[in-house]
Formats: sequence, structure tokens, C-alpha cells
Amino acid sequence: MRNRLKVVSLTSAGLLFASGMTAVTMGSAAASDTSIARKCTASAPRFTSSPGTSSKDPAFWPARGTYAKTTTRCADINVKLDKTREVRTCFKKTGCNGYRKLTAGKWGLAAKNVKDNVPFYLQFKGTSKATGLIDY
Repeated sequence: MRNRLKVVSLTSAGLLFASGMTAVTMGSAAASDTSIARKCTASAPRFTSSPGTSSKDPAFWPARGTYAKTTTRCADINVKLDKTREVRTCFKKTGCNGYRKLTAGKWGLAAKNVKDNVPFYLQFKGTSKATGLIDY
């Protein structure tokens, strides 16, 4: 009888351990999402990009010929799109980074570790307007 109790106890401990590992794994996933969507995204404004006209002139934000400027509010340029889309960040002085696929409804990085007060604009692959939230 005693051996059975030990087996049951070990089995219960194993189940608790296994479920604890699951919780840790789930916690890590949530933590990485939280690290992207830091406090700076708490009251992020909505945006709507301008449409593009061709593959060489994709959708963009802000208005043509203007730039947004990075701020002390966020270390990264964070975007939460209404539809999955590829986006790249173009900086006034250094050019554009590569396209990054951002999933609809989740915060993603258009650019990370950006300095403060740097002029930039976003380009969205394709010509249709992009909508969502942005903070930088």
C-alpha cells in the first residue's frame, strides 16, 4: 500500500511539475509580447496610411513628403495592424530597413532600438491602405 501512495505522490508531483512547465512556457510567451508592447503602447494612437500607386510606390505613413520623429516614449517603433502585412521603416538619413511581417492584432516591431528624435516613415508592402495603432 505504501508503494502505491509513493507512486501516486510521484505521479501527482510529475503532473504538477509538467503543468508548471506549461505555465512557465505560456508565461514566457506572454512576457515576450509584453516586452514588445511596453507601457509606451498603452494609449497608442490609431493611424491610416496613404495608399500606394504601384509596387514601386507602396502604401506609406505619414503623409507623402513628411516624417514622424521617434520620441523618448518608446525605444522601438511599435505597430499593431488591423490586417497582417509587411512593413519597413525608412529613416531620413540612413534609408530603409528590410520588410518585417507583422501579424494582425498583435504588437510588432517595425524598427527596434531607435534613437530619439530621428525622422522616419513607414512603407507597407502593397498599395492598399494599412490601419492600426502605432507608438514610437
